[in-house]
Amino acid sequence: MTDPGYIKYDYDSMDVAYDEMKRISDNVIAQLDVLEQEAKRVLAFNGEYVAAYDLKAQKVRDGITTLNDVTLARSKELADNFADYQSTDKKLGAR
Repeated sequence: MTDPGYIKYDYDSMDVAYDEMKRISDNVIAQLDVLEQEAKRVLAFNGEYVAAYDLKAQKVRDGITTLNDVTLARSKELADNFADYQSTDKKLGAR
């Protein structure tokens, strides 16, 4: 008999959710790259603002990099936990 406190995980839907989050993150990065190129063309006419823009753009890029790093680290952690959960599922299923 299965433990009443046992939780069954839907690994496939968790993988789909992660893939969707990664796709959205990649899409945001691509859109920001396009915006950055457009902004640089506009700023080319206003040289005094280029340095300030570059500083702000770098902060945005740093934020995106941090988001991606955290997402990838969390993904690895979840993958490790899923492996543990799957092992537990198999053990409980064999009872």
